[in-house]
Amino acid sequence: MAQVEYWFSPISPFTYFAGDRLEQTGLSIHYRPFNIPTVFAETGGVPVPKRSPQRQAYRLQEIARLSKKTGLPVNVQPTFFPVDASRACQWMIIARDAGADIGPLARALLSAVWAEEKDISDLDTLTAMSEQLRMDPQWLADAADAGHLLEAETQVAIDAGVFGSPFYKVGDQVFWGQEKIDELAGYVNS
Repeated sequence: MAQVEYWFSPISPFTYFAGDRLEQTGLSIHYRPFNIPTVFAETGGVPVPKRSPQRQAYRLQEIARLSKKTGLPVNVQPTFFPVDASRACQWMIIARDAGADIGPLARALLSAVWAEEKDISDLDTLTAMSEQLRMDPQWLADAADAGHLLEAETQVAIDAGVFGSPFYKVGDQVFWGQEKIDELAGYVNS
Protein backbone atom coordinates (compact mmCIF):
# COMPACT_ATOMS: atom_id res chain seq x y z
CA MET A 1 0.00 0.00 0.00
CA ALA A 2 1.22 3.48 -0.84
CA GLN A 3 2.33 5.66 2.05
CA VAL A 4 0.72 9.05 2.65
CA GLU A 5 3.14 11.86 3.42
CA TYR A 6 1.06 13.88 5.90
CA TRP A 7 2.45 17.40 6.14
CA PHE A 8 0.94 19.52 8.91
CA SER A 9 1.33 22.36 11.36
CA PRO A 10 0.13 21.95 14.95
CA ILE A 11 -1.30 25.49 14.85
CA SER A 12 -3.56 25.00 11.82
CA PRO A 13 -7.29 25.00 12.63
CA PHE A 14 -7.96 23.06 9.45
CA THR A 15 -5.55 20.35 10.55
CA TYR A 16 -7.37 20.31 13.90
CA PHE A 17 -10.65 19.69 12.09
CA ALA A 18 -9.13 16.75 10.22
CA GLY A 19 -9.24 15.01 13.60
CA ASP A 20 -8.31 11.36 13.25
CA ARG A 21 -10.12 10.84 9.94
CA LEU A 22 -6.88 10.14 8.06
CA GLU A 23 -5.96 7.45 10.58
CA GLN A 24 -9.45 5.95 10.21
CA THR A 25 -8.81 5.30 6.50
CA GLY A 26 -6.30 2.60 7.40
CA LEU A 27 -3.71 4.14 5.07
CA SER A 28 -0.01 4.03 5.90
CA ILE A 29 0.93 7.50 7.21
CA HIS A 30 4.27 9.26 7.55
CA TYR A 31 3.75 12.30 9.78
CA ARG A 32 5.68 15.40 8.64
CA PRO A 33 5.32 18.41 10.99
CA PHE A 34 6.72 21.64 9.58
CA ASN A 35 7.15 25.33 10.34
CA ILE A 36 4.18 26.98 8.66
CA PRO A 37 5.44 30.60 8.82
CA THR A 38 8.53 29.55 6.83
CA VAL A 39 6.41 27.64 4.31
CA PHE A 40 4.09 30.64 3.91
CA ALA A 41 7.06 32.97 3.40
CA GLU A 42 8.52 30.70 0.70
CA THR A 43 5.27 29.87 -1.11
CA GLY A 44 3.30 33.12 -1.12
CA GLY A 45 1.07 32.40 1.86
CA VAL A 46 0.03 35.26 4.11
CA PRO A 47 0.07 34.87 7.90
CA VAL A 48 -3.39 35.29 9.44
CA PRO A 49 -2.68 38.64 11.18
CA LYS A 50 -1.55 40.13 7.85
CA ARG A 51 -4.58 39.01 5.84
CA SER A 52 -7.26 41.46 4.77
CA PRO A 53 -10.19 42.01 7.15
CA GLN A 54 -12.47 40.22 4.66
CA ARG A 55 -10.28 37.09 4.63
CA GLN A 56 -9.93 37.12 8.41
CA ALA A 57 -13.71 37.41 8.85
CA TYR A 58 -14.34 34.55 6.41
CA ARG A 59 -11.76 32.37 8.19
CA LEU A 60 -13.55 32.87 11.54
CA GLN A 61 -16.90 31.92 9.99
CA GLU A 62 -15.36 28.85 8.35
CA ILE A 63 -13.81 27.73 11.64
CA ALA A 64 -17.19 28.04 13.38
CA ARG A 65 -18.93 26.09 10.58
CA LEU A 66 -16.31 23.33 10.69
CA SER A 67 -16.70 23.02 14.45
CA LYS A 68 -20.43 22.47 14.00
CA LYS A 69 -19.91 20.04 11.11
CA THR A 70 -17.23 17.93 12.81
CA GLY A 71 -18.54 18.16 16.36
CA LEU A 72 -15.10 19.25 17.55
CA PRO A 73 -15.17 22.07 20.09
CA VAL A 74 -13.26 25.20 19.13
CA ASN A 75 -12.35 28.63 20.33
CA VAL A 76 -12.37 30.54 17.02
CA GLN A 77 -9.91 33.09 18.43
CA PRO A 78 -7.67 31.18 20.85
CA THR A 79 -5.61 33.07 23.37
CA PHE A 80 -2.38 31.45 22.19
CA PHE A 81 -2.60 32.01 18.45
CA PRO A 82 -0.49 32.59 16.59
CA VAL A 83 2.05 30.74 18.71
CA ASP A 84 5.60 29.57 18.10
CA ALA A 85 5.19 25.84 17.49
CA SER A 86 8.88 25.16 16.88
CA ARG A 87 9.58 23.12 20.00
CA ALA A 88 6.35 21.16 19.55
CA CYS A 89 7.30 20.33 15.96
CA GLN A 90 10.85 19.42 16.95
CA TRP A 91 9.45 17.15 19.67
CA MET A 92 7.20 15.39 17.16
CA ILE A 93 10.09 14.88 14.73
CA ILE A 94 12.29 13.38 17.45
CA ALA A 95 9.50 11.10 18.70
CA ARG A 96 8.62 10.03 15.14
CA ASP A 97 12.24 9.29 14.31
CA ALA A 98 12.49 7.22 17.51
CA GLY A 99 9.65 5.05 16.20
CA ALA A 100 6.70 6.53 18.11
CA ASP A 101 3.24 6.89 16.60
CA ILE A 102 2.91 10.66 16.80
CA GLY A 103 -0.71 10.80 15.64
CA PRO A 104 -2.04 11.10 19.21
CA LEU A 105 0.59 13.72 20.03
CA ALA A 106 -0.28 15.78 16.95
CA ARG A 107 -3.97 15.69 17.83
CA ALA A 108 -3.22 16.62 21.46
CA LEU A 109 -1.19 19.64 20.35
CA LEU A 110 -3.91 20.76 17.96
CA SER A 111 -6.57 20.36 20.63
CA ALA A 112 -4.42 22.29 23.11
CA VAL A 113 -4.39 25.29 20.77
CA TRP A 114 -7.93 25.18 19.37
CA ALA A 115 -10.04 23.75 22.21
CA GLU A 116 -8.13 23.95 25.49
CA GLU A 117 -6.56 27.45 25.54
CA LYS A 118 -3.07 26.05 26.15
CA ASP A 119 0.23 27.55 25.04
CA ILE A 120 2.15 24.90 23.09
CA SER A 121 5.29 27.04 23.19
CA ASP A 122 5.35 26.66 26.99
CA LEU A 123 7.62 23.91 28.30
CA ASP A 124 5.39 23.16 31.30
CA THR A 125 2.42 22.64 28.97
CA LEU A 126 4.44 20.28 26.77
CA THR A 127 5.82 18.42 29.79
CA ALA A 128 2.31 17.79 31.09
CA MET A 129 1.27 16.52 27.65
CA SER A 130 4.29 14.23 27.51
CA GLU A 131 3.36 12.74 30.88
CA GLN A 132 -0.30 12.37 29.93
CA LEU A 133 0.61 10.59 26.67
CA ARG A 134 3.26 8.48 28.45
CA MET A 135 5.98 9.59 26.07
CA ASP A 136 9.70 9.29 26.70
CA PRO A 137 10.61 12.56 28.50
CA GLN A 138 14.00 12.57 26.77
CA TRP A 139 12.30 13.27 23.43
CA LEU A 140 10.93 16.56 24.73
CA ALA A 141 14.23 17.42 26.41
CA ASP A 142 16.07 16.80 23.14
CA ALA A 143 13.63 19.02 21.24
CA ALA A 144 15.14 22.16 22.77
CA ASP A 145 18.28 21.74 20.66
CA ALA A 146 16.69 20.30 17.52
CA GLY A 147 15.99 23.41 15.47
CA HIS A 148 18.09 21.97 12.67
CA LEU A 149 15.67 19.04 12.37
CA LEU A 150 12.69 21.35 11.94
CA GLU A 151 14.56 23.52 9.44
CA ALA A 152 15.44 20.43 7.38
CA GLU A 153 11.88 19.03 7.57
CA THR A 154 10.45 22.40 6.54
CA GLN A 155 12.78 22.63 3.56
CA VAL A 156 11.77 19.12 2.49
CA ALA A 157 8.13 20.26 2.72
CA ILE A 158 8.83 23.27 0.50
CA ASP A 159 10.73 21.11 -1.98
CA ALA A 160 7.79 18.66 -2.01
CA GLY A 161 5.39 21.44 -3.03
CA VAL A 162 3.70 21.94 0.35
CA PHE A 163 2.07 25.35 0.80
CA GLY A 164 -0.51 24.83 3.56
CA SER A 165 -1.77 22.56 6.31
CA PRO A 166 -2.98 19.88 6.25
CA PHE A 167 -1.28 18.72 3.09
CA TYR A 168 -1.12 15.14 1.85
CA LYS A 169 1.10 13.64 -0.81
CA VAL A 170 1.08 10.19 -2.40
CA GLY A 171 3.62 9.72 -5.17
CA ASP A 172 3.26 12.79 -7.37
CA GLN A 173 -0.33 13.50 -6.28
CA VAL A 174 -1.01 16.24 -3.73
CA PHE A 175 -4.14 16.98 -1.72
CA TRP A 176 -4.59 20.18 0.32
CA GLY A 177 -7.10 20.58 3.09
CA GLN A 178 -8.91 18.42 5.62
CA GLU A 179 -11.85 18.08 3.24
CA LYS A 180 -9.65 16.08 0.83
CA ILE A 181 -9.22 13.01 3.06
CA ASP A 182 -11.96 10.97 1.33
CA GLU A 183 -10.62 11.93 -2.10
CA LEU A 184 -7.11 10.95 -0.98
CA ALA A 185 -8.30 7.57 0.32
CA GLY A 186 -10.24 6.97 -2.90
CA TYR A 187 -7.16 7.74 -4.98
CA VAL A 188 -4.92 5.41 -2.95
CA ASN A 189 -7.46 2.60 -3.00
CA SER A 190 -8.32 2.86 -6.72
